Amino acid sequence: MNMRKKSILLCLMLLAAAVLVTGCGGNDVYKENDRLGYNVSVAFDANGGSFASGNTPVIVDSFNISEIPQNGEGMVEIPLLSPEGRKNVKAQKNDCFLVGWYAERTDNGDGTYTYAQPWDFENDRLTVDPNKDHTAGEPLLTLYAAWAPMYKVEFYDLESKTLLGEYEFNPAGGTELTLPAWDDATGAMKMENFPQKEGCTFTGAYYDEAGAQPMEGESFTHPGTVNTENGTVENSTMKVYTSWKEGQWFRITTAQQFSKNFSLNGYYDIQADLDFTDAIWPTAAMHGNFAGVIQGNGHTFSNITLKQTNTNKVNTGLFGSLTEVSSVSGLTFDNVELVIEKGSRLNGVSYGLLAGNLVTADSLQNVSIQNSRIAIDSGCYLAEDSYVIGLVCGMGSSGIDASGITCVATGENPETVNITVSDGTVQVRFGAEENT
Repeated sequence: MNMRKKSILLCLMLLAAAVLVTGCGGNDVYKENDRLGYNVSVAFDANGGSFASGNTPVIVDSFNISEIPQNGEGMVEIPLLSPEGRKNVKAQKNDCFLVGWYAERTDNGDGTYTYAQPWDFENDRLTVDPNKDHTAGEPLLTLYAAWAPMYKVEFYDLESKTLLGEYEFNPAGGTELTLPAWDDATGAMKMENFPQKEGCTFTGAYYDEAGAQPMEGESFTHPGTVNTENGTVENSTMKVYTSWKEGQWFRITTAQQFSKNFSLNGYYDIQADLDFTDAIWPTAAMHGNFAGVIQGNGHTFSNITLKQTNTNKVNTGLFGSLTEVSSVSGLTFDNVELVIEKGSRLNGVSYGLLAGNLVTADSLQNVSIQNSRIAIDSGCYLAEDSYVIGLVCGMGSSGIDASGITCVATGENPETVNITVSDGTVQVRFGAEENT
């Protein structure tokens, strides 16, 4: 079809004319359109919204029907282009989405409207009688935008029933939403559009507040429905109930994940044996007060090297201190070496392969250590009777079999260091003639 079309956007300099002139037919732009034959107009009313181009509430398309072929009945049929099909003209309204365009709008008297005659831009045509007089400033058809509130999901705590957060979205992009899941790359829980509950980890989502209808699989569908015949929406708000467990948990499959995600208050669910040959044991663990949880699930941490060079009075081991609220369970440590390097001060310190200080043995369940050692450099400084070195822990009693741990002298003059071990406690004397 050889059709010429001219689109008038009532924005920028045209917006003032459209607002100030009573009756668009009095506008000079429309007069010029009439003169050029573009005298059949269609208005798009954003109906409380606006168009992106110039933030104007109305745009108008004008057509020269003299250049459009007539059908067998002598009428002109004009296909219309929706604003959404144009660049920088899309209609918008805060917190709402566009249901559709309608040829009929009825004011309900309470600030709302009822719509009818939805316009199908693909199949519908504006039929014009070319023998009648038409004026560009008086639209032959006005299409009204029907808006509805964005779809919403309200997230509640299953236990307390308190609102944790909300997520709003436009259903035009789909109504299927992704459930939280473990991220294999990072080991963290990927929350997607779900809110985070402080200090807790997501465990499940439910359709009902009793927790009897769990959401299963990788996603769920919002139940909202759009009635395009009258521009209405039902069930636009959905409630989702979420369950949580204490602690910020990580599901760990590599040593690098453990090192990167480690914190003194972290919770770790170990899914595989971890080899630290190419990973660094966290310094925060080595000297800090661990108050988190490591659930080993029967796995092994291996090939860990700890180097003590700090001259401060600190606790040192795989963990500086295991506090009374910490928990390490179902875990074997294999081939761990604690190296007390030259220049280290054995003065007011507490060292142990597992921990410098263990507050309570209740923190440990099914933990073992094998093929490991403590290496004391002959260049260390020793303040007699002002240090504690234990094979397993310096301060506290662990109940762990220490037979898998040895203590040796290293450095330039290892023969000058005399090491004795009694009940898992290490005594070191420098300047000795032999090392035992």
